[in-house]
Amino acid sequence: MAVKTKNRKQRTLWSQSGPSPRLVFGAAIIAIVGVLGMTPKAFFGIPLAWPFAALWGAMGWGRVGLALRPMVLLVLFGLMQDIVSNAPLGCFAMINLLVYGLSAGIAEQSDGMRDMLVAVVGPAVMLIVAFLLVWGFASITGDHLVRAWPLMTSFIATGAVYAIGNQMFDLGRRPGESPGGT
Repeated sequence: MAVKTKNRKQRTLWSQSGPSPRLVFGAAIIAIVGVLGMTPKAFFGIPLAWPFAALWGAMGWGRVGLALRPMVLLVLFGLMQDIVSNAPLGCFAMINLLVYGLSAGIAEQSDGMRDMLVAVVGPAVMLIVAFLLVWGFASITGDHLVRAWPLMTSFIATGAVYAIGNQMFDLGRRPGESPGGT
């Protein structure tokens, strides 16, 4: 007598959760990393590159399309970044929203969830655009060209962490969409 094996995948709590809990979880991760980023960051006297955590949400949340709740969170995170970094109010909020819109546009124009090239090149392009915007704003407001290397190391850290943990910022489906919908 042959034993039947179940060919069904084990459903995890994450795969069963909808966009709202995933959005709250991702926002909590961004907030925790942001708060930790306000502490001194050096390891044996070597300064550490701290990631721009809000960009993780902008890139990940944008993959399911545009929605109001992620935009509100990205504006709030951007305003907090502006205050902490003494940037003009609205700079980081605008950068977060531009990256979010770019992410939504890339996802809409391609099957970004399945296409490996888009899944790798898309975030790289978004990080380059965000880097140029941050560097440009910093140079304009500082009245001189700022050093690019410290910013670049922070963006490399942002990309490396996003490459490892991008599933934390996957909303799974559009807010309001049924679990079986596309």
